[in-house]
Amino acid sequence: MVGSPEMGRQNIVCVLGMHRSGTSLLTRILNLIGVYLGPEHDMSQPKFGNPRGHWEQSEIMLLNDAILKAFGGSWDAPPNFPPGWECAPLLDDVKQRTQTFIQDTFGEAEMWGWKDPRNCLTLPLWQQLLPNMRYVLCMRNPVDVAHSLAHRDSFSAGKSSNLWVRYVESGLAHSDGQPRLILFYEDLMADWLTELRRLTAFLGMPERAEHPELQDAVQKFIEQGLQHHRTSLVQTVANTGITSRAKALFITQRISVNFAGKKSISRTGKKSRLKTLLDFKRV
Repeated sequence: MVGSPEMGRQNIVCVLGMHRSGTSLLTRILNLIGVYLGPEHDMSQPKFGNPRGHWEQSEIMLLNDAILKAFGGSWDAPPNFPPGWECAPLLDDVKQRTQTFIQDTFGEAEMWGWKDPRNCLTLPLWQQLLPNMRYVLCMRNPVDVAHSLAHRDSFSAGKSSNLWVRYVESGLAHSDGQPRLILFYEDLMADWLTELRRLTAFLGMPERAEHPELQDAVQKFIEQGLQHHRTSLVQTVANTGITSRAKALFITQRISVNFAGKKSISRTGKKSRLKTLLDFKRV
């Protein structure tokens, strides 16, 4: 049963991040490090928009969709959740399904992980069942996310940047005060070895990053050609299609992580940072 002593001893990693932000790439790297993602035959299959695979369990996506639908929303039109929504009786069936899925899929795993961008929105329900998790939040420039969503879903830049803000703010808020590592898709592409070392240190196994076979596997998986859009911070500020709120939040996090330095491996969210973000939203 979820919450049993056996599951309490598990090392559980939850990947957070907006759609088209590199969460699939990050999750595969975690998998190469040694994080179990569940049976391969139950994973979402590669598609046009993600030829290297999503590296997520299909059932997790279905469960999250059910949660969003219960409150009248969807992944691209998130609902306004009422206070304490995760305890609503209308979610009892979804909770039972989630509990069964976790036990059947990950009950015997020592270290496992999971990702679905919708987790940014639905995390409070999952946290009821899995209170002892650590989080890796993957962030990507909202300008580039908007380019990707325009290509895949014909979304406007305004819609994409508003979604980006909702997902990132929710991911930050729901993981606040918990073991958390924030990294950037751009850094994974530009300096994967440094990010690999940060990830392995965060997982408590820094020596893994120095294994030649792991480095070779990660290097082969990362293809520069998959990064179709890369916008500089100067270009981000000058962009008129993206909302100022999205630009301010991205730049704030970029500065925050750089200021903390790559030596800060296991970062715990602080309430003061959220206050800073609220100040930037007024820009």
